Parts: sequence; structure tokens; C-alpha cells
Amino acid sequence: MASIRMKQTCAKCNKGGCTAMCHGCQQSFCTKHFIEHRQELSQQIDDIGQEHNILRRDLNCDKNIDSLLEHINKWEQESIKTIQTCAHNARSTLQQLYNQTKNELKVSCDRLTQELRDCRESDDYTEIDIKNWIEKLKEFRQIIERPSIINIDYDNNITSAIKLIKVTGLQHSQLSFSQEKQSNENNNHTDGQIVRSSSEKFKEIFGSITLSTDGLTAWCSHSRWDGSCVSGIGRYSSKIHHIRFRIENKESGYWFFGIITASQELTPRISETKSTYGWWELGCTIVNGKMNDKNQTKIMNSGDEVTLILNCDNQLIQLHHHRTNTLVGLPIDLEQCPFPWKLVFRLDCEHDCIKILH
Repeated sequence: MASIRMKQTCAKCNKGGCTAMCHGCQQSFCTKHFIEHRQELSQQIDDIGQEHNILRRDLNCDKNIDSLLEHINKWEQESIKTIQTCAHNARSTLQQLYNQTKNELKVSCDRLTQELRDCRESDDYTEIDIKNWIEKLKEFRQIIERPSIINIDYDNNITSAIKLIKVTGLQHSQLSFSQEKQSNENNNHTDGQIVRSSSEKFKEIFGSITLSTDGLTAWCSHSRWDGSCVSGIGRYSSKIHHIRFRIENKESGYWFFGIITASQELTPRISETKSTYGWWELGCTIVNGKMNDKNQTKIMNSGDEVTLILNCDNQLIQLHHHRTNTLVGLPIDLEQCPFPWKLVFRLDCEHDCIKILH
């Protein structure tokens, strides 16, 4: 029996008599539409070729990595700037601490020179004196060769991939502490020099300052931030004077404690005058009216007691914060702040109050 042959229809026009089949899509086409089908495939491969060429071009282009490199370069420059700033601050702090130690040591050496000269001229010395002088010279030599009051440490308070450094000095100057201890042991040199002031009172005021009738208490009566300040009646040009105060109330972030030359009148920017020396905080110093150390960590609070020590003999002032037992000091340039000195305090906020303790 003869088989019946099925006619294939064109996938495009549905007419019989197909002459070709595409083995890719498994469809049959007439001659005309088979040619069109091949042309469509040819166009598709051309499109693929174009996309391939574009991909090859982009592969050779560094556009994407350039943006990442720019980000890294920016980070590098910012990091370098941060390190340079840190290094500059560290050098500045180191130089200041070194100069302070050097000045204190020079004053001590001058005193020792005078003491040796006087004793030799009067032929008034014993083995005990010689032993003490030898110990002093050894101590001075150690400070020169190994300035242990200055440390360079990594600043662990900063979270960073790069650990920054910081320069710190001991809160108690070893030199001045040693001198005070030795002076207390030597009655011939100390008893007549250290004076605990019992006559100091507040007197001259500027701005919104009110004084108690006994002159021992001063407070800011208005919060005008007008540079309100107050000075004492004492005039200091010799010996060592200890004046103790209590911070009765502290509303403002920072107070200024310090000295000016007695001829300087109070002004709204008293902490910026050339003869001004002192502290806004224990780590924030003012020298010749300019801020040097800028560690503004707030330590002093209401109820704290502090003692301002005016060491006229050594041209030095110190501030002792009793709660933390912290002692800080500043050498005084007499050309900038000549004798006599007077105390000065700046109170900025309403109800800020300080009292002299006798």
C-alpha cells in the first residue's frame, strides 16, 4: 500500500511546498522565508559582534578602577594631612614642655650657683651641704640627659587604622616638686619665703561681677558674656605665695585663673593682654595672652578647691587642683609680665562664683 506523503507548511506563510528546514529552531520555511530567516540570524550575530566589540573596548578602559583609585588617593591625602597635623602639634607640645623644663632647670641652677658662691665666700659649709649639692647636681644631670617628665605615646583614644602619637608631660613637674621638698627640709631657706596669703581679697571688677561685703567672694550676676573679670588687691614681687580658692558654683564651661602685671587695667578681653599668664583649664594654658596648650578637657567642677602659687623668686606660677592632686606650672617672662603681679579671674556665666579661703 502506497504511503501518503505529508506536506510541510511554511512557518511564516503557512503555505505548503516548503523547501528547507532550520535545524536550530526546527521550523520549515519556503524558499523566500528561509532566506529572510537566515538574514535575521545574520543580523543577530552582527549585533552580538557589536556587543562583543563594546565589551572588549570597556575591558581595556580603566574607568571603573579610576574612581576607586581616586577614592584611595583622597584617603591617602587626608591621612597624610592628619598625620602632618598630629606631628606638628606633637612637635609644638614637645618644644613647649622642653622649654618649660629647661627654664625651671636654669632657675634652679642659678639658685645653686648663688648658694655655692655665698657659702664659699663666707666659708660656711659642712659635709652635709656638700652632699646635698652633689645630689642636686646629679638630679639636674639626670633631667638634662633623660627628660623623664616628657613622654611620647600612641593616642589610644582615637579609633583609627593609623595610631596617632601624642606628647605628654607629667602633671607634677619633677624638678619643681623636688625643689619644694628640699626647700621644706631646709629651714634656712624656706621659712621666710613661702607665704600663705591671709590678706588677699577681691577688689577691682569689670562687667557683671558682684562682690561680697568682705571681698572674699565674687560672682557673675548676669549672663552677658561681656568678658566679666575680677582682680585681687594683693601685689606680688617677691617670695612664694599660696592663695587657696573654692569654686562655689561653675555654670560656664571654662574659667580663667591667672595673673597680669599690676598696672594692667581690667578689660573685656583680659585673657588676651600681653602680660596675661594662666589657665582656662588645667591643660589649656595662656602665655602672653595667647593660648598654647589646647587640651580643654573639663576637670574643674563646682565645689573643687584650687591653690594658686605665685613663686616670685623663681618667676613661676603654679595651679594646684586638690581633688585630682594635679599641679601645673608656667614660667613667667618678666619682660612681658613685670613685677608686681596681681591675680585675675574671668567669670562668664550667671551664678559663676568663686571664694578666697583664708
